[in-house]
Amino acid sequence: MATVHQRDWDGGEWERFSRRLVQIRHGPENVQDVPSKVRGDAGIEFFTTDGCCYQSYAPEETVDTAKAASAMKQKATRDLPKLIKNADVISGLLGTIEIRRWILLCPFLYDKDVIAHVTAKAAIIVKASLNFVASDFRCLVHCQVDFEKELEALKQKSLGVPLRIITPSDDDVKKETNSIDERLEEKLKRGFPQDDAERHLRRKYKFISAHLKSSNALEHLKMEYPDLWESSWRTVQAEELRLETVGPGPGAPEEQLQRSLERLEQRLSKELPSLDAATITSIANGTLGTWLIECPLDFVEAAGS
Repeated sequence: MATVHQRDWDGGEWERFSRRLVQIRHGPENVQDVPSKVRGDAGIEFFTTDGCCYQSYAPEETVDTAKAASAMKQKATRDLPKLIKNADVISGLLGTIEIRRWILLCPFLYDKDVIAHVTAKAAIIVKASLNFVASDFRCLVHCQVDFEKELEALKQKSLGVPLRIITPSDDDVKKETNSIDERLEEKLKRGFPQDDAERHLRRKYKFISAHLKSSNALEHLKMEYPDLWESSWRTVQAEELRLETVGPGPGAPEEQLQRSLERLEQRLSKELPSLDAATITSIANGTLGTWLIECPLDFVEAAGS
């Protein structure tokens, strides 16, 4: 079964993630990041000591193949001429390194016309006879499929440092409650009709607090360890799809929640062996809260009892 890669990426997230892939392939000590805050990145986001220049790009369109391909072509059209325009700057950055490959690195690639377009643009760079461009210069388009070994290495990589899990404050919970109160109220009253008013409020508070705590943990994972975040994201999405397709199963709401929690913990533990058990449980608990809030999880049987 082919690996399913995440298609939808924020530009900054994809840049950080793709840099990790490149560092695994070439070695961190052989990859130089080019900061863009001062006068842009000159058309190169990071380059390697063996002459590969990477420009990462995540198209906003991820469903329409033609639109995504068009956006990728436009990215190459904008950035490749920068090698000529910023030749003096780039020459200073590279020193004695010659560029052998300019690689547009995207989350996915489905249209071969993008390759043809980038190849044609490469001829313009060769014709410019830049002193830092090698005689065998080529322009390529790569995606996650070209980095399977690196993706697996990231998946197995140890977290290295403890994950920060920020416990939400009472004010955070109250603020979130205001935006989701009616939806969660209706579900909890249907699922737990035996609760008195005080117990109902406690239960609601715990679900919302768990949801926020999990969101905090996943946000930190996404920013600092995108490789692990991707694994967690795929795991949660797969379990959510199973839940929406076959439901939580028979039994009282407590039993349905317990089964979903155990299934999530087992899958997350398998996919994220470097995360400690407490973090796994925190993410799993919070995911149940999120599912209750956003609708994949409901208590249909309880409604008819």
